[in-house]
Amino acid sequence: MKQRFKYVANQLMREIFHSKIKPGEKLPTERELAREMEVDRTSLRIALKQLESMDILDIRQGDGIYVKDYMKNAGVDFLRLLFLQQEAAQDEIVVDEYIIDEVLAFWVEFMPLMVKFAARRITARDIKQFIDVLTEELENIDEKDKVIASELLQQEMIAEKTDNLLFLLLSNSTRPLRKKLVTLFVEQIDDKGLREHIEFKRALFRSRLLEKPESIELVAEGYKKTLASYQEIIRRSWKISARDEKIVSTLLGAVNE
Repeated sequence: MKQRFKYVANQLMREIFHSKIKPGEKLPTERELAREMEVDRTSLRIALKQLESMDILDIRQGDGIYVKDYMKNAGVDFLRLLFLQQEAAQDEIVVDEYIIDEVLAFWVEFMPLMVKFAARRITARDIKQFIDVLTEELENIDEKDKVIASELLQQEMIAEKTDNLLFLLLSNSTRPLRKKLVTLFVEQIDDKGLREHIEFKRALFRSRLLEKPESIELVAEGYKKTLASYQEIIRRSWKISARDEKIVSTLLGAVNE
C-alpha cells in the first residue's frame, strides 16, 4: 500500500506541476480516480490527504476534489518532492533545466545571506573544522561522490552555524534540490576549476577574514560569486538539439549577411 500511495501522490504532483491538471480544475471522483490509476481506495485517500496537507488540493466534503494553484499555495516541500522524483526517474524528465535555473538563481541570493548569519557566530574551532573538511575534499578530488558529499556537508555546516530555525529548516527541506545542483556542478567543471574552487574556499577560511566583523560582507560577496560560477557552468552544460542549433545558425547567418 505504501508504494501505491507514493505512486498516486507522485503522479498527481507531476500532472499538476506540468499543468496537465490546471488550478481550479475538479478531479474525478475517488472511485473514478482509483480505477484510472489502478489503485485501492485506501492508497488513493492517503495520497489525496498528503497533497491536501501540502496545499495542492482542496477536498470539499460533498462537493469534490479541486486543484489549487501551487504557485500561490504550496511550500518548498512540493519542489523538494519533485526533485526526489527526478532522482528516482533517471532518464525521465520531471524537473527541467528551466526550473533548475530558477532554483539556482534563488540559491545564489539566499546562500550568501546564510553565510553572513553564520559568520557572525563562527568560532576558531568552527573555522578549523571547515578547513579540515575542505582539505579532505582536496585529497579526494578524483572521487566525485565524495566531493558532492563534502560540498553538501559544508552547506549544512553553514546552516547549523546560523543557529536560526528558519535557515535550518530551509536547509533540511532543500537538500534534494541542493544535491541536484551540486551534482550538476561537479560533473561539469573540469579538474583544474574544481581544485581552484575548493582552494578558494579553504583560503577564505585560512585568511581569518571571518574573525573581522567588517569583512563579513566581503566574504558573503565572495561566496555569491562562487555560486554564480555554479550557475554559469551548469548553464553551459545544457545541450541544444541539432534541429534548434541549425535554426539558430541559419537565422544568425541571415542577419550577418
